[in-house]
Amino acid sequence: MSFLQQRVHFLHRAARQWLLQLTKPDNHALALNAGLDLTPCESALLLENALFRQQLIVFDRQIKRPQRAELSRVPSSRKRALSRVSSWPRQP
Repeated sequence: MSFLQQRVHFLHRAARQWLLQLTKPDNHALALNAGLDLTPCESALLLENALFRQQLIVFDRQIKRPQRAELSRVPSSRKRALSRVSSWPRQP
């Protein structure tokens, strides 16, 4: 290998090692952080509960959909046909 190829190879390995170290997660406090995530503090629970209650209040406040009459469930093309049929003179 030439000197230039050796230097490029060395720089490539060094850059790869540096990138691997940079992106590797820090496992020193992994168990501690997992334990803290499982037991949130009281203020965080109170805030989450308050936000959830607010969402429920807004959800209950929304306008309910009106109940539709039986004729309104029929497609409009059939409504016209039904209105014409009901206006026909009835035979005794």
